[in-house]
Amino acid sequence: MNRRRWTITVGVGALILAVVLVSALLVGLSREDERARTPEDAVRTYLTALADADASAALAVIDPRPDTRFLTDGVLRQQRTEAPITDIEVDDPGESGQSVQARYRLGSRDVDIPVKVRRAGDGWAVVDGAVEVRIESLFMPSPRLFGAQVKAGDTVFLFPGPQRWGSRDVDFIGHTVEAAPFGPHEPMSVRVVAELSPTGVSAVSDAVSAQLSRCAASTRSDAGADVPGCTQRLFRSAVDGSVRWTAPRDLSGLRYLLRRPAPGADSAPDEKDLGTVDVPGAVEWRVAYTPAFDRTGPRVETTDTQYLVGSVDLTAGTPTFTAEPAT
Repeated sequence: MNRRRWTITVGVGALILAVVLVSALLVGLSREDERARTPEDAVRTYLTALADADASAALAVIDPRPDTRFLTDGVLRQQRTEAPITDIEVDDPGESGQSVQARYRLGSRDVDIPVKVRRAGDGWAVVDGAVEVRIESLFMPSPRLFGAQVKAGDTVFLFPGPQRWGSRDVDFIGHTVEAAPFGPHEPMSVRVVAELSPTGVSAVSDAVSAQLSRCAASTRSDAGADVPGCTQRLFRSAVDGSVRWTAPRDLSGLRYLLRRPAPGADSAPDEKDLGTVDVPGAVEWRVAYTPAFDRTGPRVETTDTQYLVGSVDLTAGTPTFTAEPAT
């Protein structure tokens, strides 16, 4: 009885193994059949796959196969959401067969480019269909590419189209100094810099407003005399303790400038500058006071414009505005 059971088990195992081998052979043949038979077919298949956010279909006509970390349906869907590919037209390459002229619409851009092709086995493949991108520099806190962590010096492969550079910190978004390729492209290097997101702009404004509100508690003509770090001054003679400041609400005269490396700088960015926003500009204080020359007279109300200069470190746990000392 045991021998019979063993014989049956071996027989079933052999049958399963045979099915697996046949399936693998059929898959291999299927993949052979999927190879683009002409240069035109390779380019059309490639562009259609990009338009459909089908990474596997696009990779099937790219040779050699690149690292696929960012060559996924998910990344392609993000690219197509921002810039759909439509109106694809592909020319017959004629006898040369080295490139195929392709026309399509990428978002709002009309693209008309030659796409290089080459032989791959018994079919054709698109050259540089996945663009090799070396990240030369990343001037951004906690940098991300399509939501995944990256670092300066990394080399990644991306399908043509928009690139979503950002940060783990929602206060920042990013962009490359170099334009993103809108078609197959030879290897390239990029430098990525940060910009403030709407959330970041709001965080800087909140930090500035909190500082101005704190400084409004001063009762002196020179606010820094009783509230450290405050720089507003009333350049008029006033009775000590009689000054009443009202914090500015209109911050439209301020500029928010993320610190960046100097153009053409070869040295690595200073880590302490990452995420620091310089804030220069004019704000208008409303102030009431009793003139020193008329202590019994009526209070005077006026406005006083101050040129505010300082910075906010958005990477701090609680971002605060630090004013530069008034000169």
